[in-house]
Amino acid sequence: MLGKLFGLGGSEESAALIDGCYTLGEIPGKKIARALGIIKYAKKGISGDVPRISDGIFKNLLSAARDKGANAVVNVRLVSGSYQAKGSAWIVTYIIAYGDAVIVEE
Repeated sequence: MLGKLFGLGGSEESAALIDGCYTLGEIPGKKIARALGIIKYAKKGISGDVPRISDGIFKNLLSAARDKGANAVVNVRLVSGSYQAKGSAWIVTYIIAYGDAVIVEE
């Protein structure tokens, strides 16, 4: 469904955000050998064009997964929001990227 929503094909395709980060729970043509748990990466103080910085967010998420011994992240999701910084009139915007760190057989 998500793949069709973004024009990336159907359930037989796994929408790769970057090589190694996928929105679906499986990677077509590859076998997930082991799941290592949920991994996350948070970035705050974001201003401007989020799509412009999304590549870096996904790369950092994959890097955090590699630190756990994974070579891919599946079920990748983004959550965003904002809050007022304590004692300030400034609004801080953040994005949290998360997913399942996995070891994929090559």
